[in-house]
Amino acid sequence: MKSTSASVFLLFVLFGLANAANNAVLDRNGEEVVTGVPYYVVSGIWGAGGGGLAIGREKGRPCPEIVVQRQSDMDYGNPVIFSNADHNDDVVRVSSDVNLKFTGPRDRLCQTTTVWKVQHGEDSTGQRFLELGGEEGNPGCDTEKSWFKIEETGIERMYKFKYCPSVCGSSDTARNEIEKAHPDTACNEIEKAQGKDGQIRLALSDGEGSAWPWIFIKANKPHNRIRPVIPINKKPSLCIN
Repeated sequence: MKSTSASVFLLFVLFGLANAANNAVLDRNGEEVVTGVPYYVVSGIWGAGGGGLAIGREKGRPCPEIVVQRQSDMDYGNPVIFSNADHNDDVVRVSSDVNLKFTGPRDRLCQTTTVWKVQHGEDSTGQRFLELGGEEGNPGCDTEKSWFKIEETGIERMYKFKYCPSVCGSSDTARNEIEKAHPDTACNEIEKAQGKDGQIRLALSDGEGSAWPWIFIKANKPHNRIRPVIPINKKPSLCIN
């Protein structure tokens, strides 16, 4: 009897986890976040938490551009479009692989894409930051640096990002083989970190519980122009549209 009860309980837990993994990501208004529609990614903590995510440039390295956070909580930054690894599903779901791409007009200084990706290696600060120039679509080991997951924080409609691509395989055996072949691929939460030029950027975290919470706001009125944040004299310069 105890064995039967334990089996039923285990099935219940597994069923709950499976359902949680398929939950739709919700925007600030409680609506499902969908692919192909622009959203602002804004800090879930108001005031001192800062504003939205935007295109920026690192001092002394104009290309590729980088992912930065605007300082003012009144500034939502630049809109982002999500793309699923599963192209048959147009709803963005928790724990699923997604591309993120800044959208809208931008200057022509950089010819790279505006798709987010993880830097190949650490910079002088010892951090692995997120930058632009990733590949959209084509899920697989060759594009793994461009795939991210959105996870629940435990607070309704507030989410965190994680770099834990499963586009190469999802089983433990596959994950071990991937990490052997690609030692720079692992599961990391994504936190806010200060770059060497003073800008607040997104970076891979070494531990759990340090990911920053974000909310998604549908961009009803696109900006006329995307203006990168360019640091001047080692201080971040804000461009408010």
